[in-house]
Order: sequence, then C-alpha cells, then structure tokens
Amino acid sequence: MISASVFSLFVEMPPTKKEKVTFTCTSETKQGLEAWAEREGRTVSNLVERLVLAALAEQTEQVRSDHLR
Repeated sequence: MISASVFSLFVEMPPTKKEKVTFTCTSETKQGLEAWAEREGRTVSNLVERLVLAALAEQTEQVRSDHLR
C-alpha cells in the first residue's frame, strides 16, 4: 500500500482556504501521529484537525454545562 505522504507527491492537491497552524512536539509524538494517520489513510494534518475539532466540541459542551449551573 502506498503511504499518504508518498501519494500526495504524485497527486496535485486543490488549493485550500483553511488557515495553517504550526505546533512543536517530540519526535516520538510526531512518529505516533504519522503511524496513526497512516493506519486511518489520512494525512497527519487531517488527523490533527479531527482531534482538535473533537476537543473543541467537548470544550464547548463543558462551557455550556458550566453556564447552566
């Protein structure tokens, strides 16, 4: 199976209107994210976006819950 990173070298990606965010992490964390993304057939960027969206949804729900008390 061809990896997502190799595949992306051969496929022209359409322009995106999404903002870019950069963060630093250990090489172990990066390797873990790359392996996870590979298993799901995603890019690391897409995987991280999905994780952040899930965390934001959870945070939003927590804030709403706190305001109802």
